[in-house]
Amino acid sequence: MKRHDAFTLTELLVLVPIIGLVGAVLFASLDSDKQTLQAAQCLSNMRQWGLAMGMYCNDNHDYIPYEGSANGVDDSIDLSAWFNVLPRYMNQPRLEDLYTSSPPNIPLPGQRSIHICPSAPNITHTPTSGAPYFSYAMNRVYNGASGHLRPRSIAALPSQVIFLSESENNQYPFTDGGFLGQVPPRHSGGMNFVFVDGHAQWYKLSDYSRTSTEASNPLLEWLTPRALYWYPCRACNKT
Repeated sequence: MKRHDAFTLTELLVLVPIIGLVGAVLFASLDSDKQTLQAAQCLSNMRQWGLAMGMYCNDNHDYIPYEGSANGVDDSIDLSAWFNVLPRYMNQPRLEDLYTSSPPNIPLPGQRSIHICPSAPNITHTPTSGAPYFSYAMNRVYNGASGHLRPRSIAALPSQVIFLSESENNQYPFTDGGFLGQVPPRHSGGMNFVFVDGHAQWYKLSDYSRTSTEASNPLLEWLTPRALYWYPCRACNKT
């Protein structure tokens, strides 16, 4: 009897789609695992920021640090901003030092850094100290206008009031949630947040997004119960 080791055409026509299907499943599984790991690393970063914020407040009469400005990481007013005063509590360099070192050691998407979410999208330009890049941002409505600082104790619900969030992928170190809802969520339909009590947690898009009207009016935000809040209290306007 003759031995037939080769596949017939019919067998190949059946086998090729099966191989393709198995490959697609494997790639999808690997991609899902990668996204899960990135989300976990981001949440770990956020937890460290939360711990640093707590230690900073303990050293500064319970006051939350400054949100920062759009003037640049090495501007005199920004030397007291969260991205420059909190890293030392994590044994990390200030962001200003990373940008102005020689040569610069600027945290960019794709790098492992306390300043970078692993799922942050690639950017098309090289940031500078005057036009930096942030993948995390402080809640700008926690503090009052012109950098008027407020203590942790002003938060009506410390476990639900945002301190730090993922950013809108731009040069601003702050956000009020008004535009964050327009940014594609980085982690399974949501983003990670740090709260005033120091803990970090993931929330879905509908929980944290705000209309422009809500983002400018604390009374509207506090009108109904929510999973999380940008304004620290009902009377805490951006004034």
